Amino acid sequence: MSQRIPDRLDPWRFADQGREIEGRIPLESLPRLSACLYDTSGEVDFSLRFERDAQRRATLKGMIRAELILECQRCLEGMTLPVSTQTAIAFVEGQDQAAALPESLDPCLVEDGQVYFTDLVEDELLLALPQVPMHDLAVCPAAAIETADEMPVEQGEQPDTNPFAVLAELKRDKN
Repeated sequence: MSQRIPDRLDPWRFADQGREIEGRIPLESLPRLSACLYDTSGEVDFSLRFERDAQRRATLKGMIRAELILECQRCLEGMTLPVSTQTAIAFVEGQDQAAALPESLDPCLVEDGQVYFTDLVEDELLLALPQVPMHDLAVCPAAAIETADEMPVEQGEQPDTNPFAVLAELKRDKN
């Protein structure tokens, strides 16, 4: 059921109606996520359903998928991170309700009775980002440099001097 994506929505009304929202959002239209990306080309695919659970809580469940291009912190080049996340959110009006949720549901605090739909999708993608994005060592362009640095010194070459060796000598001379 592909349809126009609402900017703001009433999650309780959508849950009562059992609304489903499927579609795509350009990555460049998600400003907080875009600030974390190496390249903002591409789209986020989502298939989400609003419903009421057994305790009559308004929930949002579904799948969010994207291929994010992040900056590898080892080589500073772009790296592709496929993200596919299952979402399970319960809408709450306060911290007490959030604290009472089971671990299987993430709380989403609703202010003024409405939420920004794209913020929900963006939040899930931000939570899926690694703290330090890096290529696998086997495919990282910087891996060759690191491997060369770890190679043993060949016979006849002088190893790099330890910068603290001078301090150790000064300390020894003083005693």
